[in-house]
Amino acid sequence: MNARNPRFPPQWPRSQRGITTLAITLILLGIVTVIVLFATNVAFFEQRTSTNQNRAVSTEQMAEYAVSLGGQFLNANRAVVVKTATGGWLTGGTTRWVQCPSGTLSAGHPCSAERDPVRRAGLYYYDNDTSTPAVEGIPYGTLTASVGGILTGADTSSRFTGATTLNALLCRVGYSATNPTVPECQLNPTAAGNVAVTLIANSQVAGESAAATVKETWATAMTMNPSAPVPLIASGLVEGLGNAQVVAAPNAGGYGVAASIWSPNDIDIGTSGASACGAGGLGSVSTCHMGEYLQSTPRTDLKTTCATSNNACGCPSVSASGVDFLSGHSQSVRKENLDILDRDGNCGALPDITFFPREPYDDPNDPTDDSLFEYIFDIDYVMAEGGSTVLTNCGPSGTDNCAAFALINDYNATVLPNCSSLGTSSSGIFYVTGDCDLNSTGSATGSVILVVDGEVRINGNVDFFGMLFARSNNNTAKVRGNGNVKIFGSLVVEGDVKITGSIDLIYDSTSASGNAGGVIPDSVKFGRVTGSWLDSQTGI
Repeated sequence: MNARNPRFPPQWPRSQRGITTLAITLILLGIVTVIVLFATNVAFFEQRTSTNQNRAVSTEQMAEYAVSLGGQFLNANRAVVVKTATGGWLTGGTTRWVQCPSGTLSAGHPCSAERDPVRRAGLYYYDNDTSTPAVEGIPYGTLTASVGGILTGADTSSRFTGATTLNALLCRVGYSATNPTVPECQLNPTAAGNVAVTLIANSQVAGESAAATVKETWATAMTMNPSAPVPLIASGLVEGLGNAQVVAAPNAGGYGVAASIWSPNDIDIGTSGASACGAGGLGSVSTCHMGEYLQSTPRTDLKTTCATSNNACGCPSVSASGVDFLSGHSQSVRKENLDILDRDGNCGALPDITFFPREPYDDPNDPTDDSLFEYIFDIDYVMAEGGSTVLTNCGPSGTDNCAAFALINDYNATVLPNCSSLGTSSSGIFYVTGDCDLNSTGSATGSVILVVDGEVRINGNVDFFGMLFARSNNNTAKVRGNGNVKIFGSLVVEGDVKITGSIDLIYDSTSASGNAGGVIPDSVKFGRVTGSWLDSQTGI
């Protein structure tokens, strides 16, 4: 019997266990490969997305940069932006604004930024060189971009380059006769107004499809806009005026209600025979409407033809019936109408005024009507409620005259010692700290707001375009004169007025933004209009 040696177990065949390990390893390797390939694909996709986003951000930055440069370009050239005289961008040999064409526009035309054809008809587009057929926009068209942002071209490490075109649309803000409270874009507004310029920047990366469009409106806008509602306002006495002709403000008392002279005292025109009101202290003054004053002169020639020709314009001749003027008197004809706003003790048929920007007639609930200065310039800190003199606690030191402080700091007025440097080329806001011997000042295309602390003397032949404001701390200002004077705008006096000779006072709404077609003063800046930004040229 064969016995097995327990020390030597039987020898069985070896099993093939390596094939299973290999299969599992290959499967795991395949899974890892798929994961790596998927992750690589995601990484490439993320890289492409980041690159595209970087291109999009850079091109939009290019467009934004061009718009900002365009706004500063307008600021730097505001003296000629809407000037119609020599050197201006509307006429005068350097025309750069062209009226938007009617009908179908070519692709990318600047005027396509305004979709409403009615509004588009009142707009101009900017062309830097009108002698060529192409529209050449504001000259900030070539910019260089890098991954890091906008460059000026000096950085040679730029990864890619792009080009930007910058176009502009001009809206000259005016008001229609049928709807005088709603602003609109007009080619030739007759009244003073602001301007708005819509800037359209289109940027494109060279050799790529990356592009961006940015549209934004910049405008001259002042919340404080000094303008007299009546051609002649005086807190003191109105005397003399000689053979004055006063063209009334057409809507001073409400739409269609004209007003010519406003004072808290008796203007003293009245009706013939009234002992208290008919004595007559204004000479042969007459007031009339603008259409009557123009006679056959076109309204657009008011500040040119009427200024240079004494016979082309004037209130109608007074007849015995006295129906040819609003108010006034000539020889035995005397008449006071609703356009004279005064207090004469109700001696005539007209009511006395109940409001004037001066105690005791002002509104105690309105902090901006304690004086004519506060009322006209919309400042509420010049005079205390119920006070009789201008405050002197303004400025960093707390000792400045508050009216002077407002003119210099709120309105950026140019300060002058007298009026000798003013002339027909002047425009903007001026503050004269001394007496003023007024010369012809301003022009048909450039109005002036002139505030004078001292006495105003108007003698000889003087044409003034704008608002003349004789200021006083305690209503003692004086305006005196004798000559052939024409004021196209308004005269406001914190005190007394006495002018002999011949004066034409033609109301014109003069604002700090300049007049139609004139120079935009230094005190007015272009600024971005909130909510006007859009990343599309034609809108939504």
